Amino acid sequence: MHNVSDKKDAGAPGLCVPQDRGRRAALEHAVDAYVARERLVPPLTGEELAAHARCAALAAQSDAGEQAYVAVLLNNALWADVVAGIPYERRLLLLPQCLANTEVCQADRDGLGLLCAQCGGCSIGSLQAEADRLGYVTLVAEGTTVVSKLLTSGKVDAVIGVGCMDSLRRIFPLMNAHAIPGQGIPLLADGCTNTDMDVAWALEIIRAGKLTLTERASAIEAVADTVQAWFEPASLASVMGVPNTEAERIGQQWLMTGGKRWRPILTAAVFEASGGSLGQIMPAALAVECFHKASLIHDDIEDNDDERYGAPTVHKRYGVAAAINAGDYLIGEGYRLLAASEFAGEVRAGMVLAAARGHRELCLGQGEELAFCRQPSPVTEAAVLRIYEQKTAAAFEVAVLVGAVAAGVDAATCVQLSAFSRAVGTAYQIRDDIEDFRSVRGRAADLLSMRPTIFLAVACTSEVPEVSAALGSVWGHDSEGRQRLIEVIEEAGLHTRVELLYAHYRHETERVLSGIQHGGLKRLLRRVMVKMLR
Repeated sequence: MHNVSDKKDAGAPGLCVPQDRGRRAALEHAVDAYVARERLVPPLTGEELAAHARCAALAAQSDAGEQAYVAVLLNNALWADVVAGIPYERRLLLLPQCLANTEVCQADRDGLGLLCAQCGGCSIGSLQAEADRLGYVTLVAEGTTVVSKLLTSGKVDAVIGVGCMDSLRRIFPLMNAHAIPGQGIPLLADGCTNTDMDVAWALEIIRAGKLTLTERASAIEAVADTVQAWFEPASLASVMGVPNTEAERIGQQWLMTGGKRWRPILTAAVFEASGGSLGQIMPAALAVECFHKASLIHDDIEDNDDERYGAPTVHKRYGVAAAINAGDYLIGEGYRLLAASEFAGEVRAGMVLAAARGHRELCLGQGEELAFCRQPSPVTEAAVLRIYEQKTAAAFEVAVLVGAVAAGVDAATCVQLSAFSRAVGTAYQIRDDIEDFRSVRGRAADLLSMRPTIFLAVACTSEVPEVSAALGSVWGHDSEGRQRLIEVIEEAGLHTRVELLYAHYRHETERVLSGIQHGGLKRLLRRVMVKMLR
């Protein structure tokens, strides 16, 4: 470590790094003890991290100037075991250009950052050499743009960042938002030229490693690629049999068609994050998609829709009777796949029960929607949100619980997973309503079709005269009145209420996540939440 005891504290007021190594060690020990005592499980939200940092700082008897440094130590302690369990080649080491000694630096600079010549004139060379030896991805650059792209690419599972306190405060919230494990090493002195750091501490963090990570978080991108391959013709036939009849041909072709496959991806990722092997969960994940695709066939018939995924719906291609039968085939096939999967009897029963409950909820929600469509009338926010919970959230709940039950996740965690599914599913549907309302092409199509949407519910509770007048014409089956209703909803600013509801359910999703004690599942579900609700 360089001797910098005669330098002033680094950073702006409130962003100070203690210069005495003994003081830094004492704070690190106190923070480690706090994390263990409170049994904190990462990731934490920004608000949670700040609150715990204040408590940890109080427990460590630190002054106000050290609180930001304590927050970095807290973040490091939260992620230490997780980072240590991630292979070196899946970690990113981020180093700042300002570590270079400008008087002797022989490095070239490209568009991304510094190409270190490892001349020995600063600590960059020694840190990069050790990281290269271990297999790290190393980046010497300033700013967060490149880091942001790497974090969202799925190519990096952990980040160790060296930088001034201000830089770390910008980067680590981004990492926490994506549930990317990371540790920070603050510069002891900054100022953008000839800075300094605790090299020994950095090397200790870089070298930290262990053989296994018991609570791993699945890489969603890798799981998605695997799941997509399951829906190729040969893969489907290996599990469902070669399609010889019309129902099999229509059903399996529909399984291979379109969609983001969120539900089987969730099933597979939850199972893997809980300790399972992807190959074992394949039939159950296919079953989850069978249920979903069957519901789409029946939903399109009930709504008389002509297109899905930019192509004719199943009933438009084959007729209503054949489409109903193909949907029924997929439902039956889904239950067969669950019941015949290679798990213990009680596990198979648990998966079938989760699917049956979700199936029932979906039918109840669809029934309420169909009843409304037959005779549109004023509807409450609570009624619409209940339909969303039954139709959208219940399907996510089935996907998550099938994977969790298959992996043997405990009952208390399954309750939390159900709560997560309800919150994120409802938020997802509200966001879908917002996008539909803002759409340039086919704007507010669901509202124009007189389906129970959250925008319609908000309008029904509005006291704005123009909104009430527009609603009156809508109940009178005036098609032009529907277009007018869309206009007055926007003019009255009612979209603000919908956005508040979306924010509420997104916050509820984060609140539920905070209580999950299984680290791998918690990280996985935060990544899922970010991708679903971004």
